[in-house]
Amino acid sequence: MTMTRLTYPRWPALVCLLVLVGAGLAVLPAHPAQAVVGGRKTSTAAAPWAVTLNLWRQTDSYPRSGQFCGGTLVRPTKVVTAAHCVVDEAATDLGVVAGRTDLRRHEGTLRKVTKAWIHPRFGRHLENDVAVLTLDKPMPSRYTPLPVATAADRGLYRPGTGARVYGWGLLDYEDHQANVLRAANLRVLPDRTCQRLNPGGDFDPRMHVCANDSVSGAHHAQGDSGGPLVAGGKLTGIVSWLANSNATTPTPGVYTRVAAYSREIGRQLR
Repeated sequence: MTMTRLTYPRWPALVCLLVLVGAGLAVLPAHPAQAVVGGRKTSTAAAPWAVTLNLWRQTDSYPRSGQFCGGTLVRPTKVVTAAHCVVDEAATDLGVVAGRTDLRRHEGTLRKVTKAWIHPRFGRHLENDVAVLTLDKPMPSRYTPLPVATAADRGLYRPGTGARVYGWGLLDYEDHQANVLRAANLRVLPDRTCQRLNPGGDFDPRMHVCANDSVSGAHHAQGDSGGPLVAGGKLTGIVSWLANSNATTPTPGVYTRVAAYSREIGRQLR
């Protein structure tokens, strides 16, 4: 999916994978994030709140369980994801899978989605890119929900703060997808950095936060939408799109700033 505002492109991610760019590829051009490589394997045992969004009828299909986006379990029956993942889908066509580290296997727990709340001011330029899904039954207690960042968590958004992004997705420049959950360590970037790289106004610090790895160029890839950015043991960001880059700032990932929506999200968790 390609979104354009003025002459400045933004690229929503549609797979759930984190990427570490090789040393020789640390500086990337501003184009769709579908040609990045790497990532480190992790597991849903280490990240029990990391879930996949699936088309229900394909949930156990080989080889990738029908996965198309990611999400975060924040209550036993509630999942936070990106609005652009679900805005064009009927809630009853969606499923959520927890505990499936390897998408080629049938392990883990499946739940059907009964309702999808999409932020009422979600825009096709990915403003207010947040949604909350309601599941038909609670996930088992072994899938520990992740707390949602609030306005009191300002420190988690300070430049230089360590964060970690999770997902399944593209591994290389040939569009090979990861079948196993991966993660990458990032650092939060100053808001002014992303604003400078996106002078068309795409990046709004009131609703976005961006992060990358200035050495490796780590960022999310195409298809990572809806997956979690985690800092301080809380959900601080939702994978949304990729910002432009330059020689000193390898491609920053842009995330919905969860704390800015904590009250609205909270109302959906009651």
